[in-house]
Amino acid sequence: MPTDLPAAITNAIEHLAAGRPLDVESARLSVAAILYGAAGEVETAAFLTALHVKGETGDELLGAVQAVRDGMVAFEHDREGAIDTCGTGGDRASTVNISTGAAVVVAACGVPVIKHGNRAASGKSGSSDVLSELGVDIKAEPPALRAGLEELGVAFLFAARFHPGLGAVAPIRRRLPFRTVFNLVGPLCNPGSPPYQLVGVPRESHARRMAEVLSRTPWIRRAVVVRGSDGLDEVTLSGETEVMLVEDGRIDRLTWTPADFGLPVTPARGLTVSGPADSAARLRQVFEGGDGPARAYIIANSAAAIWTAQGTPLRDAVALATDALDTGRAAALLDRWCRISRGES
Repeated sequence: MPTDLPAAITNAIEHLAAGRPLDVESARLSVAAILYGAAGEVETAAFLTALHVKGETGDELLGAVQAVRDGMVAFEHDREGAIDTCGTGGDRASTVNISTGAAVVVAACGVPVIKHGNRAASGKSGSSDVLSELGVDIKAEPPALRAGLEELGVAFLFAARFHPGLGAVAPIRRRLPFRTVFNLVGPLCNPGSPPYQLVGVPRESHARRMAEVLSRTPWIRRAVVVRGSDGLDEVTLSGETEVMLVEDGRIDRLTWTPADFGLPVTPARGLTVSGPADSAARLRQVFEGGDGPARAYIIANSAAAIWTAQGTPLRDAVALATDALDTGRAAALLDRWCRISRGES
């Protein structure tokens, strides 16, 4: 642990309190001080509060990401061309776990998925919560994770397992009445470092910063940051989806509509769930052939992920996702994934 960490976070708090931004290195050292236990609870809360009040810059977010990745346990694998379907949450919509359902469908379409996730931060059901309800062992050992990735093209990396330093700050984050920089950091710190990424965010300012950091991430070949015009942190079918495409270090803006997917306008209000058990039940209904808004949104977000990873036209990607559901391949993959994660033959 660097010996200058306590001084680094003290200086950072003074800068932030005065409304001055931090450079990448100052942000990295400050977050490292939190993760290594060199900052007390008061300093940690003061730093997170001051950063939130000022508003995070791209440099500050990048520094935080570097600190978290420096302390993470990397997931070693040989699978090429994988994608992560992960969002920041925070849209307060309490929807069914769309990106988790999409991860299963995308893998069933032959696109490998290394999904990174955690417990719910502000919604009713996080990705690990719903996967546990579905029967996936979210704490599976790396050999089981690699077996699932090799055979099925899917693995779930539980953030709490691969980022041990984040455990110490979790109680402080829970007591703060607002979301912190760590909510933005999570989707940018996948321990498997997949080269493709579909990230959902609820705020336009967060979308810009996420896209900026992804454009400065060397292993990213292509990433897409999406935000529904209705505030959903997913591809929406109730209106337009604002898209930031990151490729070759560039950021381009696009707009998707339901018509681009060949899907009807579908309000998001039918997606609300009461918790992980309810979300898991809704996902199983979709995998077993059920119709309704959850199916439409999972298909749209699966198509967006396939487009991101392989460049497949959106309508063709919708057809692939629909076929994966209608033929039962997605349901069969989920069933097999559950057994592999638990070490069953």
